[in-house]
Amino acid sequence: MKPINPAGFEQKFRQNIDPWNYTASPFERFKRNVLLRACGCRTYGRGLELACAIGETTRYLSRRCLRLLAVDSSPTALAEAKRRLRGNSKVTFRLAKLPEHMPHGPFDLIVASEIVYYLSPHALDELLCRLDAAAAPNGRIVILDHTRPFADAAQPPARAHDVTRLRLQKTMQTIFRERHRRFEVVSFRKRGRC
Repeated sequence: MKPINPAGFEQKFRQNIDPWNYTASPFERFKRNVLLRACGCRTYGRGLELACAIGETTRYLSRRCLRLLAVDSSPTALAEAKRRLRGNSKVTFRLAKLPEHMPHGPFDLIVASEIVYYLSPHALDELLCRLDAAAAPNGRIVILDHTRPFADAAQPPARAHDVTRLRLQKTMQTIFRERHRRFEVVSFRKRGRC
């Protein structure tokens, strides 16, 4: 199977607005709860969520941020996220293809959930440098990745996750790490520059 790209995600959301059952799946809820624990207990000034999809995690992240920018490459997913979170003045949504349109920051919290293995190794390297540059001093970056292989990934998920983790560890302190059978969540605190 060919790796999925932004057009493929757009098609997926047009066919089924909740293709991974983010809203009702116990597994998705479990993953989201681990991710939220990795975010810590504090309130963040500026937050960034990469690949927000239909906004299910966005809803919870907005409770931890004074302002949250949520980006995705699918116009259909973003429209649904806006609909679901209408009236939530803390959240701004933006169409963004990564890594090219990575917001500049600084952000106190950046969440990158289930995205790194959809990027080519070169694009992932660029995104990681931009992530590091976008994190505010003492800012936190949280990554959640599946670790089992699947057909439409651009690179093996476990490899992409390890590359991400090891790269971020060069300039950041690991403050949370929780591995499960199918995924891992790691949280970092900013120490220096890329």
